[in-house]
Amino acid sequence: MIIAVDDLGENAIYPAVDMIFNNRLNVLEYQVSPADLPDKVLWKVEAVALKVVKDLKSPGIFAVELFVDNQDNVFVNETAPRVHNSGHHSIEANYSSQFDMLWRIMLGYPLGSTAHILPAAIVNLLGTAGHSGEAVYEGLQQILQIENVFVHIYGKKETRPGRKMGHITILSKEKQELIHQANRINQTVKVVSKPVI
Repeated sequence: MIIAVDDLGENAIYPAVDMIFNNRLNVLEYQVSPADLPDKVLWKVEAVALKVVKDLKSPGIFAVELFVDNQDNVFVNETAPRVHNSGHHSIEANYSSQFDMLWRIMLGYPLGSTAHILPAAIVNLLGTAGHSGEAVYEGLQQILQIENVFVHIYGKKETRPGRKMGHITILSKEKQELIHQANRINQTVKVVSKPVI
């Protein structure tokens, strides 16, 4: 959950995201927004996240990561008092991105709309195993041909295994299309090191 709070204590809640992890590597495979949760669970997730943020008694933008177990119990994993990678999709997917929202809070402007323009998925670009050195991005040509795909390269010159080098956002009305394209991106784009000559 990403939650914005202004100086008056008013808040704006972004739609929850589902984070799907690679069980073998224990890293984020992709994430989808909005989360596919039953209403009862979503209300609980929102209530717990909002309580955490309100108890901090501070304006700002906050990411609250939570776990939901098989009995629909909700547990807080961590809280980050800043813009967060789990909210990067909001750059293209929401009327007011987490970055836009932060400057609104800092300047005392009204909070923006957290509503979706379109549902979104994010794939993180991680350094490929066995590669360290000057970064080279393979497969971007194919991915950039897909409609509503947005590539964000962070400008890090050096890659190493598992290092976050950027992310790719996909927009679509269809959840299955988001998942399909996220998996396609994971299989196509690789961050490798430039061969040393």
